[in-house]
Amino acid sequence: MPKIIKEFFFIFIFFLNLNIYSIEFSTIVEGDGEEVNELLKKALDQSILKVLGSKRDFVLNQESFKRLDPSLYVQEYKFINVDEKEALEVTIDLKSLQEKLLELNLGITFVENPKISAWVLCKSDFSSIEAAKSLEQKCKYIKKEFKTIAQERGITLIYPILDAVDISLFNLENESELKKLTIFNDRYPSDGWFFCEVSKTSDWCYLPENFEKQYSTLDLTSKYKPEIGINILIDNLLSSQRLNPISKYKEIFFVEISGLNNFSVHKKFESNLKNLVFINNVRLLSLKNNSALYSFDLLSDEKNLYDFFKEKEDIQFVNRDQDKIFLSYLGK
Repeated sequence: MPKIIKEFFFIFIFFLNLNIYSIEFSTIVEGDGEEVNELLKKALDQSILKVLGSKRDFVLNQESFKRLDPSLYVQEYKFINVDEKEALEVTIDLKSLQEKLLELNLGITFVENPKISAWVLCKSDFSSIEAAKSLEQKCKYIKKEFKTIAQERGITLIYPILDAVDISLFNLENESELKKLTIFNDRYPSDGWFFCEVSKTSDWCYLPENFEKQYSTLDLTSKYKPEIGINILIDNLLSSQRLNPISKYKEIFFVEISGLNNFSVHKKFESNLKNLVFINNVRLLSLKNNSALYSFDLLSDEKNLYDFFKEKEDIQFVNRDQDKIFLSYLGK
C-alpha cells in the first residue's frame, strides 16, 4: 500500500450524524505517514470509543478490539483534502459496530454531541518574561489536549471567555466564590462542566459533586490531571444514556401500524424497524387492510422505541397497551 499522509502532529477524528438510529457515519482521519490499513484501524478504534461512550471500557477491552477486522465495519473510504492537507474519509457501518459491541457484552451510548463548559484558569506568573511565556504555552498545550479529546469523543467544548476576567480572581479555598462560579456557569447552556487551575508548578481539574445535576457545585475533595478529569466527566455524562448489553434485556414486543397504502411504504417501515440496533428478530405476523402487525425482541427500555417513533414525521403515535403500540402512517 502506498503511504498517503504527510507528517502531522496528531490524529484528528470528526464524527458526523452519530445516533442510535443511524445506519452509518463518517470519520475523517489525518495521520503521520501510516499505510491505509493502519489508518482504517485507527478510524475503527476512535469509532469504538465514540460508540462505547466510556474511556474506561475502551481501555479495559483493548485486546478484544485488536482482534476486530476493520474490513467488516468500513463500508468505504476515499481521499480528501482538509485544510490543504491530504486525509482519508472513512464511512463506518454503525449498526454492525453497535451490534458487535453489544455482543461483546458492552454498553453503547446514543447521546449525540453533548456540550461541556470548560473553565480553565491560567494563574498569572509575572516573575519573568520566560515564566509568563512558559505558563502561556502550558495552557495552550492543555487546551489543545482538550480539543483532541473532544473531537475523539464527539463532544462540544464551550470556553466561557467573557467571564475569564471574573474567574482570574477566584480562590479555590473560598466556597462562596465557587458558588459564584456556578452562577456564572448557567450563562452557558451545557450538559456538564469542570474547572481547571493551571499554574507554573501544577495543573489540576475539579469535577461537579453531582454529575446528574446540570450546575452542581465542584467537588474539592478530589482533583485530577486534565486528560483524566475530562474523560471521567464525559464517561459520567454518557453513562446515564447507554444501551445495555443484549443479555440484560430481552422481551417480546409488538407494533401495529395502519395506513400502509402500498407495498413500498410497507417495506420502508419494515426496513426502519430492522435497522434499529435495540430491536432483534423482526417478524411480520399479519398484513391486511393496509395494516401490518410485527413482533420483535426489544433489547432496551421501551422509552427508546417511543422516542424513535416520535421523531418520525410521517408516523403518528396512536396508543399503547402493555407490550404493544399502535401507529398510523401519515405519508403518501
